[in-house]
Amino acid sequence: MTGKNIRKIVYLAVPLLVAAAGIATAVYLRRFQGKLSPLEISGLFANLLGFCGLLGFVLMVALGTRFHRIERFLGLDRVYRIHKILGIVVLFTLIGHALLRTLAFSVIHGGRWAWSFLFYFSTRDTALLLGHLALYTLLLVVPLAIFGRHRISYWLWKNSHYLVYPVVALGFLHAWLEQKNRFASPSNLALFIPVGGILVFLSFYRLMAAYRLKRRATWKVAEVVRETNDTSTLVLERPEGPGPFGERKAGQFAIIRVHDGRKWSQPHPFTISAPPHSDKLHFTIKAAGKFTSAIPALKPGTMVLCEGPYGIFSMDFQNEHEIVMISGGVGITPFLSSIRHAVKVSAKSRFVLFCCNKTYDDIIAREELHSATHKIDLTIVHVLSKVRNEDLPESESKIKFESGYMTGRIVSNYVSNSDASFYLCGPPPMQSGVLNALRESLGIPPWKIKRELFFY
Repeated sequence: MTGKNIRKIVYLAVPLLVAAAGIATAVYLRRFQGKLSPLEISGLFANLLGFCGLLGFVLMVALGTRFHRIERFLGLDRVYRIHKILGIVVLFTLIGHALLRTLAFSVIHGGRWAWSFLFYFSTRDTALLLGHLALYTLLLVVPLAIFGRHRISYWLWKNSHYLVYPVVALGFLHAWLEQKNRFASPSNLALFIPVGGILVFLSFYRLMAAYRLKRRATWKVAEVVRETNDTSTLVLERPEGPGPFGERKAGQFAIIRVHDGRKWSQPHPFTISAPPHSDKLHFTIKAAGKFTSAIPALKPGTMVLCEGPYGIFSMDFQNEHEIVMISGGVGITPFLSSIRHAVKVSAKSRFVLFCCNKTYDDIIAREELHSATHKIDLTIVHVLSKVRNEDLPESESKIKFESGYMTGRIVSNYVSNSDASFYLCGPPPMQSGVLNALRESLGIPPWKIKRELFFY
């Protein structure tokens, strides 16, 4: 899915949601024919914020389950980004709900701001107690989830997310007790029962997915192949067959955990560099941290848990006649899979690959890529940032060399068709520079460029 498609969905969904909320509020207020005081109107608005926060919670759970239909539509990288943004929105929505309720309480009890209402934890008002427990748990979970990923232990960070489930349950109980008899009205039941049913289904789906994972996703290390001085390819095999990975597309990724003999490691996402027709999984990994630096030392037979395949960074050789791929460093991995697949199926598309690295020796799978130029309509442009013009290797008909960083000039030298399909994968700073270069040189807006955005 391109950024344009996602933007269209957002532009369509947001006005519809706002309009629906506005119409529902107007209809509700009209029933009272102007009999409501400003205080009562603020109370109704507080209820609306609370209800929206509750719905946002359910949506957060839906995104967090990695439900396959949602993931295949948006891509797991975008699902996580939406999940993160939604968490912030829900938090501030419920804070607004609490503040408006505090305002109403303060006006009723003398007109002075009563801070004590925000810290009421007495069992004499069960509904308020449950609401405050939900709110303050959320105040702990959301900042921890957003800012704690690399500051606390992974175990604590990961398991803190499960607090969302009891928070949603507390929210439902809070709404039920506050509504009292009105909760059982037909309009309320028509809303809360489906939402509650969806939540129960998604929770059960997540539990079953975790149960199935270890049964269907255990692979073993076959070998580790050195690619460059800091990059290796991890090759995995599974005697039982590839399982769900047998239906993967070129360019997709997996989330892997390595077993050290005692426990599973933290999960890490890596693009599958092997083509879809391969029964083995290849992950081309650059040493950039403790986990990735340990990959070359893995022994054959080491167990690896592979969750996936995920992602929508895949090409359509049938309908995309000119494909431009721009990679930075190890960002070549999804394109390796795509090019290997294109060679296998004798794709008729025209391919241009911009391969950005520091030096000639940093190019991953260099000989294989050069060989592919004789099998499909592929032109490779190596952009080497640490090599001077006079030191560049000699260019050939389909293998070109450029010095420096990726610029609009380099793009326009080899691509003139702005209607081509553009794919971009690399470090975030490199992606930002390339997006600007494409916009300036060919007038291509960022939403038209398919990007691998995954982070973890």
